Amino acid sequence: MSSSGLKVRCLASTTVSERIRQEQDLERENEPNDEEVDQRRGVERAERDGESITLVHGDSLRKDGRESQDNRAPSKSPSPSNSEQHFESSSSSDSETSNSAASLAGSSPKSSKSHTSCVQEAQLSPDGTCVFTSDYNRSFSVYPIDSTLHTEASARALKPYAHFTSSDPIWAFAANPLFNINDANSTHVLVSRRDKYITLHNALWDLSNPNSDQSSTPINTPVDIARPIAFYKLINPQNEALTVPLSLTYSYTGTHFFAGARNTIHIFDLTDPSGPIHTIPTIPSVRSKLKGGGRGFKGAISALTLSPPTPTSSNGLLAAGARTRHVGIYDPFNGTEITTFSLPGTLDGKRVYNANMQHVIGDGVSSLKYSPCGTYLYVAERTSDVLLIYDVRNFSLALGYCAGRQALTKQKLGFDVWNAGTSPYDIEGTAHELWAGGTDGMVRVWRDPYVKEGAVEADEVFRVGDGGAAVVGTMVHASGGLAVAACGRIGVGDDGVEGRRRGGGNLPRFKEWGSVDVLGLS
Repeated sequence: MSSSGLKVRCLASTTVSERIRQEQDLERENEPNDEEVDQRRGVERAERDGESITLVHGDSLRKDGRESQDNRAPSKSPSPSNSEQHFESSSSSDSETSNSAASLAGSSPKSSKSHTSCVQEAQLSPDGTCVFTSDYNRSFSVYPIDSTLHTEASARALKPYAHFTSSDPIWAFAANPLFNINDANSTHVLVSRRDKYITLHNALWDLSNPNSDQSSTPINTPVDIARPIAFYKLINPQNEALTVPLSLTYSYTGTHFFAGARNTIHIFDLTDPSGPIHTIPTIPSVRSKLKGGGRGFKGAISALTLSPPTPTSSNGLLAAGARTRHVGIYDPFNGTEITTFSLPGTLDGKRVYNANMQHVIGDGVSSLKYSPCGTYLYVAERTSDVLLIYDVRNFSLALGYCAGRQALTKQKLGFDVWNAGTSPYDIEGTAHELWAGGTDGMVRVWRDPYVKEGAVEADEVFRVGDGGAAVVGTMVHASGGLAVAACGRIGVGDDGVEGRRRGGGNLPRFKEWGSVDVLGLS
């Protein structure tokens, strides 16, 4: 995977078979010399002559494997003070076992490669140490990013460090902005699931039995984080129906969070699970034919994001996107509305047909991101081939759009904004890059798209894996040396389609699969 100016190398992937990788490492370490080659040829000749040959090297491998397993010391239960050491040792276990002949002899083909379900959403932790994913299998997984990935010649098998499976689909999740792997009190994630309260989980620790010795847990078994720390109720006071948010985001202090629902944005205090402390209506009157007297907008809030703190707004600005193709800007401190606007191709809440804008007009906001300087807002929609660019100083018209995204699908395809540092256009420290994946399995990079007008073509394009699945999430590490790409695909039929088979009977048969790749950038 490479392009003209950007070199990309796969460092770890869920598609890499651990057993194959261990065999490759052993082959590199034990490259045969001339005598071994002659001996191997003699063995082959003897086998052709029908002689019985005993493989002494194979017996020694199995013997060493039994001895190493007998002499293995049990690991101690981790504590919050040494959480970093335990996390890194677990994430680098593939590297250690790749040099062990015992692990190779004792591994089974069944456990060498597990199925990764179709990833629906992926996020990078604020400290850049792990990746959070939700998938079609109704599972939430945490994948570690080891700092030693660059030192290995071949791609490492990536396995989840923590995991839980829900009985209901996961609609949204958000990580604590103060997430720090060294502090167990900060490694929290919020999860929104259908017909469930909003739950707060510790992403790295099993809270079901905190006094138990976790050393008895098998090495290849992810930590069970299903037990929540707290429940946050969101009940409609008029009919007592449970409201489930479609979007979640934290405040920068980590003490509050925002939940987007239909026509409302709810503000919660983490210390008060009884309900929201304040509600921001996106429309003053739901029953008004003029949408609240001409102000606000209707629709389910499907995306939330906060701008970086500025001298004029220390709490940032809250941007909310709706499935009705509207965006609202609010003050997160007091909940007042600053402005609202509709996306191109929408007039008075209705879509206007325009043959020249069919690739621009989408089917509702799916993701929102501010630039690192907080001056520009980027908007992504479902079934839209572009990323819209807005200047927060004037939302009346879009500055332009990033074209050729290849995202004409109902599937939610996220994107990331990375602070690229200095550039020829970086007069006020606003230089940044946009990274977005498409249904063609490609990742596209736009450098400083805000300085251009109209359709902005990608500056870099590279493929993830074999390109057989849509890239649903692309995240760049703050250092710029790593990127994470999450893919997911659902294919109809049985023949020629990779993945786990679903359906059958009266339902159509289909297969689904996904992957998470850690990429090295240079």
